[in-house]
Amino acid sequence: MKIKFLAIALLLVFTACKDNTPATGSFGTKFENTNSIAFSDALTSFNGGKDTTYNIAGTIENSCQHKGCWLTFKATDGSEFYINNDEKFIMPSNAKGHKAIANGRFVKDDKGEVSFLAKGVIIE
Repeated sequence: MKIKFLAIALLLVFTACKDNTPATGSFGTKFENTNSIAFSDALTSFNGGKDTTYNIAGTIENSCQHKGCWLTFKATDGSEFYINNDEKFIMPSNAKGHKAIANGRFVKDDKGEVSFLAKGVIIE
């Protein structure tokens, strides 16, 4: 009896811990998948004073394996960058290698370092 209970408990724990987030789809705020800009061009625009929302296309190189709170992208222009979402939505941990478009803004932290804060991501 104890072995059956233990087996069922372990099955439930492993099932609950499995990431059921699909590898593709739309995550976060919905946006139009149009007018993508090269990451380097968007960063140049931001550094030139234009504080706006950008759509940046690329391939997912890595992703958060715990909470789905960040991705790293290799943009179509070859730039690599980190996408944070401030844990506003969950992104899949199994999306490595998928094409994607991130919609968001650049932000500067207290040290003056710039990062890309996504409001939404479409993963193909």
